[in-house]
Amino acid sequence: MGRLIKNHWARLIILTAAAFQIGSAIEGFIWPKVFWDFMTKNLNGAVTPIPILQILNLLMGLIGIAWEWPLKYVAGSIPHRSIEFRLILYPLSALLAMLLYQGTDPAIYYLIGIGVYFWAYSEGESEDVPVNKKTSFNGRLNQYFHTAKNVATEPPTLKPTTTTTTTTNNASVFERDTATTRSKRKLSLPTQHTPQSTTRRTRTRTRTRTPKPPTPPTTPSLLRDTIPANLDLLLVGVNPGILTGVTGHAYAHPSNLFWKLLHWSGITAIRHPPSDTYALPGLYNIGNTNIVERPTRDASMLSRAEMDAGVPVLEAKVAAQRPAVVCLVGKSIWEAVWRVKMGRNIRKEEFRYGWQDEGMNMGAVGGKWPGARVFVATTTSGLAAGMSVAEKQAVWNELGEWVKHRRQEREQQQQQQDRSVDEDKPSQGR
Repeated sequence: MGRLIKNHWARLIILTAAAFQIGSAIEGFIWPKVFWDFMTKNLNGAVTPIPILQILNLLMGLIGIAWEWPLKYVAGSIPHRSIEFRLILYPLSALLAMLLYQGTDPAIYYLIGIGVYFWAYSEGESEDVPVNKKTSFNGRLNQYFHTAKNVATEPPTLKPTTTTTTTTNNASVFERDTATTRSKRKLSLPTQHTPQSTTRRTRTRTRTRTPKPPTPPTTPSLLRDTIPANLDLLLVGVNPGILTGVTGHAYAHPSNLFWKLLHWSGITAIRHPPSDTYALPGLYNIGNTNIVERPTRDASMLSRAEMDAGVPVLEAKVAAQRPAVVCLVGKSIWEAVWRVKMGRNIRKEEFRYGWQDEGMNMGAVGGKWPGARVFVATTTSGLAAGMSVAEKQAVWNELGEWVKHRRQEREQQQQQQDRSVDEDKPSQGR
């Protein structure tokens, strides 16, 4: 079962609400009535003699369909890509529908859709989802992310397998046999002739799969590693996204929670923008790299072979620069590391987020360096809906506590060094 894309779900609910609203507005022209007239008659002037409420409901329903379908000229615009605009407009649509007697059903649908949109917004879903793509209706609805694999199956072919026995006068025998069959309705062959050669046809089914189209060449990513020696923390992502590859800034997509989680967990003092990627080593002694360099729209587009091939490269980087801790940002990275180290897939009961056993340290140099401790963090992608934001933050908070403790130790060491230098100065003056 695929993951739930919540704002695509909300889009379908709002489309239903808008269609209901149009129908209720049309019925309201025929039978003008305010839902709340049992409490007050002051609102009756909104439906008769001038059908103001009906007209407003009709317009809001048409706007909702044009926005969510979307129409060709609306698709891709700033309001169409924005969940915030929806959270502002649709409560007004729900209120107008709620006032009309026939509009209670669309009002309920609007409230449900608003709730799902708010859920999507709180989970970090933003532009990289079907609702925000240009899916205008040009006679077909086929511009969605999830497409079926093309599998062409040839029709069954008949391959004759013939066993032939040479006889004399086969033609005359066949004619006599045919006449006998027609008259007696049974097959009767003369005893002096050998059996007529028979032909057996075997039906074979052949199934062919069309080869997958070659992967189109991708533009090289502009993102560069930031791994100076002796880092406190090295963050390892799966691979650059499209926007990251174009800008050269790590986790650049607005729906990605990476920079928020760094701040929420206390790893960074403020919420930095992606443009501060290359400032992290100097500010916090934190670096960044990826296990695969090839940029893709989604990490699921990477093959297992690509992931496994990146493990020894990552080990070499860690061994050369010797960070204290390596944080793998995503479960799939740890699964690749486990496959390469252990020679098998990790079992479900063996996986856990957080600190891993010291025997799984990365980049160990025999007898010289025990390697970097490994911390497995959740993915920060806004497309990953398997965990809530609160669950992700709980995992990152554990890493943040270690980073803050490490920072305090460094500050104390620096203060001791400063005091020792100050104590040496008077003695040198004497």
